[in-house]
Amino acid sequence: MSASNWTAVWAVVAGGLIAAAYIGKVPPALPALRADFGLTLIETGYIATVLNVMGGAIGLFAGVFSDRFGHKRIALGGLALMASGGVLGAFAPGYALLLLSRFLEGAGFIMTTVAGVALVAHATSAADRPKAMALWSCYLPAGGSLAMLAASVTLAAFDWRVLWLAIAVATLASFALLARFVPARASGAGVGLMRLGAESLMHPPSLFLCLAFAGYVAQWAAFMTWLPTFVVAERGGSALQGALLSAAWVAINVPGVLLGGWLMAHGARRSRIIVLASAIQALAAAGAFLDLLPDWGRYASCLAFSLFGGVIPAAVFSGVASLARSPQHIGTTNGMVMQASQLVQFVSPIAVAWIAARLSWGASLPLMLFFAASAAAGGLAIACVERSKMAP
Repeated sequence: MSASNWTAVWAVVAGGLIAAAYIGKVPPALPALRADFGLTLIETGYIATVLNVMGGAIGLFAGVFSDRFGHKRIALGGLALMASGGVLGAFAPGYALLLLSRFLEGAGFIMTTVAGVALVAHATSAADRPKAMALWSCYLPAGGSLAMLAASVTLAAFDWRVLWLAIAVATLASFALLARFVPARASGAGVGLMRLGAESLMHPPSLFLCLAFAGYVAQWAAFMTWLPTFVVAERGGSALQGALLSAAWVAINVPGVLLGGWLMAHGARRSRIIVLASAIQALAAAGAFLDLLPDWGRYASCLAFSLFGGVIPAAVFSGVASLARSPQHIGTTNGMVMQASQLVQFVSPIAVAWIAARLSWGASLPLMLFFAASAAAGGLAIACVERSKMAP
């Protein structure tokens, strides 16, 4: 392409922001959900993470179908599913139906986000792609923090069901924007479904990207899920304070993501970005989880974790477009990355809650350090790929 379609890029990013809202709306609402349904800490964790079960189950398949049948079609289907799940959840009379609504939201989330990278890649020129991918990489922290801020206002005046309905309505508006401004592109009709999946699974750089992103997301999901609960239950803060502190924590990830895009655009190696950021996150997690610092110091560690970790998504998502086996495999590769991240998003908050409930929050630190080491290992493996490409 000689020119980039920035209107299409922003329409896709808007869809990503809406998708992220389905993650960000839950943590501030967990205390209200616990009270309404009489749930335990572990049961409320399932509400936050069951969305990730569908992503963990169908991420690769969503990517394959996206490459095979059209990225725009899959993204629109995902937005429709999220809106349906949001409405169902808003009227759920009990815990079981609420969980079912989260399954629908999870399927829609993974469909929209898997297709998003390919839509952005196809809408931009090679020169503009790092900048566009940095914008796309902001969808989770930006959308999550906006949802948390909306939740803090809505939950102060209304029931959590109003928040669910409001986000569902915003999803329908995003559906209209994407349908109107994102051009459809010819699908990879010449490549079979099994071939797309098999070739991507056997492509080592794609697996390295999965490992790096899964290690990062496992840490990030645990922080985002339990920070509001920690502020309220462990430090005696109000629900509003928990929501606002969490929203600020998520929001500060955005400049980190943009920094990652800037570094990539100026020639920084994605492997070095991933490894260095993982080391910083390990140190910051120690400051946050261990009861050695005053509350302001622990929260500053949380902010440092989110800010410097933000460079990792930009490095990974730009790698999806450049390290996929071919342009026809971009959606499938992104599906692999998202499936890995969704699986760990389900496991890590539950694992942290299990350890914290039996021992203490500080006892969860070794698990967080393991996740950081996994992300760094993915970065080191990507370094080998980079060196082989540079070899004469």
